[in-house]
Amino acid sequence: MSQADTNFYAHGTANILRLATAQALAGANAVVVYATGAIVGNTLAPSPALATLPLSVFVVGMAVCTIPAGAIARRYGRRAAFLAGTGCGVLVGLLSALAVILGSFWLFCAAMVPGGAYAAVVLSFRFAATDCVEPERRPRAMSAVMAGGVFAGVIGPQLVTVTMDVWPPHLFLATFFAQAAVAALSALVLVGVRLPMPTAAEAAGDGRLASSRASRDSSPPCCAGSSPIF
Repeated sequence: MSQADTNFYAHGTANILRLATAQALAGANAVVVYATGAIVGNTLAPSPALATLPLSVFVVGMAVCTIPAGAIARRYGRRAAFLAGTGCGVLVGLLSALAVILGSFWLFCAAMVPGGAYAAVVLSFRFAATDCVEPERRPRAMSAVMAGGVFAGVIGPQLVTVTMDVWPPHLFLATFFAQAAVAALSALVLVGVRLPMPTAAEAAGDGRLASSRASRDSSPPCCAGSSPIF
């Protein structure tokens, strides 16, 4: 184990707590999109047949942006990819709010592209957990970050319920502004995450960033019951 790895492992618990918190906040993005996308789409669409198109664009955007997100992480580090993703989260909220104000269906569809990019980045939070702690703690660290998704399932619906009628006559306008604010809060949480920068080989594209550091050590069984929760 290198001295650099030891330095990052010293902040392991704090990093995992930040990643789990960010998972809870950022994971609410998809919940908001799925809860509002078809309703807003039906309101703005020129034809009822296009009502669910924004959700389709969101899913396609998530798939398409997975590779660019990985490329940013491999070249500039995971934290850079995370911050870029949360920037997309702020953008989807603001663009969606503008689309509601202008009554523009196509702008709302376009807003779903950065929304998908944000969701793609959130999926990689759990992999960053393996870079934060020693090999024997990795299974539980990953589980702890993924548990943040449970709270996302609470935050997202409550965000929609509390804000949907705040700004009449524009349904969900305040929801999208709140979505942007939550994404910005997630970015503030992620700024404090300390993660190792990619090696020269990783930056050149040799090997997967998600597993490169984990492969240097033999990973223990997931049932190592004597390890701490993080």
